[in-house]
Amino acid sequence: MRGKLSVFDEPVYKATFSVTLRHDASYQSVSNMPIESSSLDEDGWLTNRFSRTPRMSTYYVSWAVCDFSSRETMTHSGVMIRLFARPDAIQSGSGDYALHITKSLLNFYQDYFRVTYPLPKLDLLAVPKHPYAAMENWGLSVFVEQKILLDPEVSSFSYQMDLTMVVVHEICHQWLGDLVTPVWWDDVWIKEGFAHYFEYVGSDFLFPKWNMKQRFLTDVLHEVMLLDGMATSHPISEELFQVADIHRVFDWISYKKGAALIRMLANVMGQTAFQRGINDYLVTHEYGNTARDDLWNSFSQALQREGKDISIKEVMDGWTLQMGYPVVTISKHESLENTVTISQEHFLYDKDAKIHHRQLFNKSLQWQIPLNLALGNFSHMSSESLIWISNKTETYRVGRIGEETWLLGNINQTGYFRVNYDLHNWRLLIQQLMLNPTIISVGNRAGLVDDVFSLARAGYLPQNLPLQIICYLSKEDDFLPWHAASRALYQLDKLLDRTEDYSLFSSYVLKQVELKYHKLDWPRLKAGDSFKQATYHTNELQREVIMLACSFGNKHCHRQAMSLVSEWISSNKNRIPPSIRDVVYCTGVSLMDEDVWEFMWMKFHSSTAVSEKKVLLEALTCSDNTFLLHRLLNASLNSDLVPDQDVIDVIIHVGRNPHARHLAWRYFREKWDELNSRFGEALFLNSKLISGVTEFLNTQRELDELKDFIQTSAAGGSASAFSRALEVVQANVKWHELYRESFFQWLRKSSDG
Repeated sequence: MRGKLSVFDEPVYKATFSVTLRHDASYQSVSNMPIESSSLDEDGWLTNRFSRTPRMSTYYVSWAVCDFSSRETMTHSGVMIRLFARPDAIQSGSGDYALHITKSLLNFYQDYFRVTYPLPKLDLLAVPKHPYAAMENWGLSVFVEQKILLDPEVSSFSYQMDLTMVVVHEICHQWLGDLVTPVWWDDVWIKEGFAHYFEYVGSDFLFPKWNMKQRFLTDVLHEVMLLDGMATSHPISEELFQVADIHRVFDWISYKKGAALIRMLANVMGQTAFQRGINDYLVTHEYGNTARDDLWNSFSQALQREGKDISIKEVMDGWTLQMGYPVVTISKHESLENTVTISQEHFLYDKDAKIHHRQLFNKSLQWQIPLNLALGNFSHMSSESLIWISNKTETYRVGRIGEETWLLGNINQTGYFRVNYDLHNWRLLIQQLMLNPTIISVGNRAGLVDDVFSLARAGYLPQNLPLQIICYLSKEDDFLPWHAASRALYQLDKLLDRTEDYSLFSSYVLKQVELKYHKLDWPRLKAGDSFKQATYHTNELQREVIMLACSFGNKHCHRQAMSLVSEWISSNKNRIPPSIRDVVYCTGVSLMDEDVWEFMWMKFHSSTAVSEKKVLLEALTCSDNTFLLHRLLNASLNSDLVPDQDVIDVIIHVGRNPHARHLAWRYFREKWDELNSRFGEALFLNSKLISGVTEFLNTQRELDELKDFIQTSAAGGSASAFSRALEVVQANVKWHELYRESFFQWLRKSSDG
């Protein structure tokens, strides 16, 4: 903004703005507010004067001059909503979906927050290139095309879901961010955490059958705990001393951990008090700025009205001002009957990493933890009780604990922490999953899978326990635990996919998957079915299981995928259901000849659907032909064929390919200066690239190469991303040294009988 206006460009300095734009009359212009008056000059130039804005932060002031077309609709309260995009996109109806859900969302947020949308209009602008997915300028939100245009004939369900969440996120910001803005960037997590949390609440309102509130566990909670379990993590609220530090706070810790903490708080408070607290926060501070204590005060007051005297500030400061999260260990007391011992400690994937980080060395972190605890056995589970844990170790009397009674903590995974148990309790829980899994809620089944894999990875549990827990999956009919297992297995797969004994691991995983795979079969497109029906009615579990079967080498899955690709090539009619195109394309490219790669490359050039182009591009990275992959990398970086966001995805996906990890790693180092100058300023993109290319390096040689590269090349704004990368690769190498042999030993024993 400083490049366009002389302003104090800091969020606390709010002002009103009157924008006037003069441009060629063949174009149209938009800004935060509607046009107040227009005049056409004799020279053919048009002058548009826009209404004065309410008080707002400077970084939300925006305007655009374009030759786009538009579609519009109106809410029942009279707010005009328009979507601007390339004329062919508008004509094909690609913007209709986003326009439709935006109308529903404005009504949803007004009802939820009990605060009216304060502007007379909301414009959505779809642009071919943008450094971020979207930007929530007040009354004029800007989206990169991939995050707002939907072609229902070829877009997969996952593409639709991703796009929906971006729109839900940006509309939420019209209140939390635009109307009420953090005083300074150290509390940016408040607006981003809320918007990320509401991605799931708002999407659940739009499409209840999607089970988005459950998806939060795998897509937000489990994902951010991977990042936040590292010594190079940071508190979500931290002081910023330099301008360069501001970019650093726009990371997944701010977004996803912020969302997870808000979800934990909402569950502790209860829905009524939580909504009342948000309403009070928005009404008290509308058109103004806030710090986190303002939010805590609003929530504490909402609880006081219900007769509950909890200092939200006291509880939440521990979670926001300290990095990381605890692992809570629950075990039966050795001498006292019906009593449990509960302890907490800072969870780290690599405990030795503390030595290298001054902020953690000799430091003991503690949290006030809302722990929901239940007891169960084969046939039933007791009702949960809430216990607040604030000391290192505490003892509690609970219900009757028999020899076969298991304990289960963090019910439905509402808390932001991991739970560990003694080995006897783990065995009872795994036995329960094998015999009668539905006694335990679907959220906790997914949580148990994620916790077991992470606790074993960090050395808290034996390495065979994750392999034992996935044996129950053939009895699992819900998507969420399969999704949790799939994500955890993916991490392990990338750690092992270049080892000599890899087939021991892949065969073991296939054994657990195959029963469900053959039972579910493949989605079919019946004659007369539209792609739309096939896309949205395809079972997500079916897709997840097909993906696992093809990834780990099931021969039937491979034949099926190759046959679908061959049929497409011979008929030039794509009858592959959109929901599984990514799996089918990738499998075809990896197993079939060079002609298939060339066919997909040609289709990438000719396709006009944004979502289809993305799937094709990622499929091209699945080849084991390094010549073709090198050609793809160069074409992505050196031409306008590939949008900026996708250039990074191409390099990352090549790095995920075990045949080409070395290629992506070498290419990244050779092209670093060019990549850094191009993406260094873009939020997320640079750190996404650095972590994506390095996270699966796991040999001593690769670790040495990374250290050398950091010393000679990497500095400046990317320093924290490289520190994180170094910690990840060190932990990968260490896992191989400490656990690989015993891991494969157990697999050998298992395969022998």
